[in-house]
Formats: sequence, structure tokens, C-alpha cells
Amino acid sequence: MKNQLKNYRFIFVPLALGIILPSLIISWVTINLLGQYSFSPLDIIRSAISGYTSQFDLLYLTARYTNSYLALVFSMITYITSIAMMILSIGWKKNKSKIILIAGILAMASGLLWIYTIESFKINFIQTAISAGGIIGEEWKGRESIVANSIVIMGFGHYLVILSGMISILAYFWRN
Repeated sequence: MKNQLKNYRFIFVPLALGIILPSLIISWVTINLLGQYSFSPLDIIRSAISGYTSQFDLLYLTARYTNSYLALVFSMITYITSIAMMILSIGWKKNKSKIILIAGILAMASGLLWIYTIESFKINFIQTAISAGGIIGEEWKGRESIVANSIVIMGFGHYLVILSGMISILAYFWRN
């Protein structure tokens, strides 16, 4: 059975790439504050490069909380690097399996860093709300996490990146 499946191992890398590429435009987070704003990596990278966004600025919003901001930046860096390495591994013959392993690890790291980014941002937001006393309102006192969870909603894109990373790592182990 395993020998029969080895004949199909060539499909793993294009499959991983086919899963990770749509995540460029799929929302990773939605902010419901003074309107609804969805952010994909393309939006975040465009904002970082141009320094201006026509919508709510996620980078500016997270910059107040250093750990959230740094996790966001590293998540985007590892994300773009993982895509580049997956593309590189398709045409690269020598050390292909090592490249795809690194790409998979980077993709998974990117998705997990994104989860940390959002959860860290929510925690920091809640702590700020509690310490400010009236930022959310007396009726929400003690339920700040409900407000934070309704304002910051995790998207779906980073899950595709984690799945792509798992497939890439599987491709590495399948080759060896």
C-alpha cells in the first residue's frame, strides 16, 4: 500500500501550494469597530509597504501592544517566506525535501503566530479596558472578554496556512 502511495507523492507540494495561495486574499481577522473591516495578508502587506490603508489600519492598532505587533509582523514574514520556499521547491531538484520541510514548518509557524497575535491583542485590549475603568461601560464590567470577542473575530485564512504546512511536512516524511 505504501509503495502505491509513493507514486503519488509528487502531488503534495502543488497541493500545499494550492491551499496556501488562496489564503493571501481570504480574511484572517475581522474587526467590528466603527464598521466591519476584514484583513487578509495582502491587505496587511499592502498597508505595511505603502504606510497607508484606505480602511481601518490593523498595523497601527496592534502597534500599541508590542507582543501582538511583533507576532503579526513575524507571522507575515514567515508566511511570505513559506510561499516562496514552496514555489522554489517545485523547480529545485537538489535538497527539495529539506526545502519543503522548512516551508511547512514556516507555514505552520505563521498560522500559529497569527493565533497568538489575535489572542494577545484581545488580552491586551481587555487589560486596557479594565484598567481604564469606563472604556467599555459599567454594564460590561467583568464581561470585557465578550466585548473583545465580538470586536475581534478570527478569520479562516490562517487555518489554510496551517493545513498547507502540515501537508508540506507530510511530503517531507513521505519522501524519506
